[in-house]
Amino acid sequence: MLVCGVAVAQDFGAGMEISGFRVPDYDDQGQLRAQLYGGYAKVLEGGEVEITNLKIEMYRDGEVAMTVFSPHCFFNMETRQARSEGRVLIESGLMTIVGRGFMWSAEAGRFEILHDSKVLVKQAAKADMKELEL
Repeated sequence: MLVCGVAVAQDFGAGMEISGFRVPDYDDQGQLRAQLYGGYAKVLEGGEVEITNLKIEMYRDGEVAMTVFSPHCFFNMETRQARSEGRVLIESGLMTIVGRGFMWSAEAGRFEILHDSKVLVKQAAKADMKELEL
């Protein structure tokens, strides 16, 4: 698996193709915030990378808090942002979120599903919810 940091990734020229890679993202204190994985990528003009078989792991307190999957996206190496109009699936604890299209900013720690989002609550969470009185 190829590990690409921003400085290394910027050395890749347009047209270069990469397979089986990982791009870690760290905060100002050196803590891992996220890791972007791809099955295949093609470097485009302007710092854009077209990625297939995307997986993003987002971390909280050193643990994976959320994992994002999408068959296709574009990632900008300079802004550290990813976007897609395709399907997206997010696994997080006791729920799964699905939708179409997304925007992700590594710097801001923000992930937004753009269309048709649905939250699927897992059975264990439903059992906990029965105890709630409204």
